Formats: sequence, structure tokens, C-alpha cells
Amino acid sequence: LLFFSFLATLSNSADPDPLQDYCLPTQAQQHQCKSSPSPSDFVSKVLGNAPPPQTWNATLLSSANFPALNTMGLSFGRADLGVGAVIPLHYHPRASELIYIAEGEVEAGFVDSNNVLFAQTLQPGDVMILPKGMLHYQYNPGSSRATVLASFDSQSPGIVPAGPGVFGS
Repeated sequence: LLFFSFLATLSNSADPDPLQDYCLPTQAQQHQCKSSPSPSDFVSKVLGNAPPPQTWNATLLSSANFPALNTMGLSFGRADLGVGAVIPLHYHPRASELIYIAEGEVEAGFVDSNNVLFAQTLQPGDVMILPKGMLHYQYNPGSSRATVLASFDSQSPGIVPAGPGVFGS
């Protein structure tokens, strides 16, 4: 009985598969789907409006600000890093993160559950996976700004900063 209750817990720990092609929530009822969405409902300009970073700026595109992602089990982000900027240690409790270096040079790394650091300096076009629940960071060691695009395998990846997450409680 204990074994089966453990399996039930595991089965509820990820985004569910959608039961329909899409479900854009209505304004009035977040749990109801629009009956006739328009093509513009499937487009967002949120990531194109990222301000130039003084240090760093991150923007997450999720079902909260792009309703078309509802039930899709994914989200997307953009981080802009100024020269010498660091996105401090953090982790995503509900998602792995796949990063793509669009511009500049970025050192990215994560620490696994054996306390081993996996760090790499990435160039434009490089891709790196940051596993779910692993502390990770990004740093711009270059001489110009850097832009990182990130995809998450959850519509609500969550973010826990290492300092407040560990010491704030």
C-alpha cells in the first residue's frame, strides 16, 4: 500500500498532458476555454520588449502572461546580461531548463546532487541543459552584452533563489 501511494505521488509531480489541442482561458472564468480563439491569441511580444540590462534582466513567458501556453507543459524565457553580470544561483523545482546563447559569451553551470560543478563557457549558437532542481547560474565574462534564450518543460517552472531559498526560511 505504501508503494502504491508513493507511485501516486510521483504521477502528480509533473504537468499533465493536455486533453485537447489547446485551452485559452476566458477572461471571466480561468477554468473555462475560449470557444473561438483568434490567431493573435497564439502570439506574444513579451520577450521582444526586454529592456537593455544594467546588470541583468530576465523575462519569463509563461501561461500567466501568455495564456496560449495553458496546458502546453512549457514556458520560455529571455535573459539579457550586461558585461560582468551574474544571474545568481537558483533552481527551478518543476522544470529542466534548456538554454541557447543568442548573443555574447556566457559561462553557465550547475551543481548536481553529488556536489559536482558542471560549468562551461558558451558561445553564440551553443546549447546547454540545466537539470530540474539543480542549482545553476549564468555569468557574462565577455566584453559585450549577452542574450540567453531558455525553454522550460513546465508551464510553471518556479524559481527558488539559493540565498533566500536556503536561509530565508
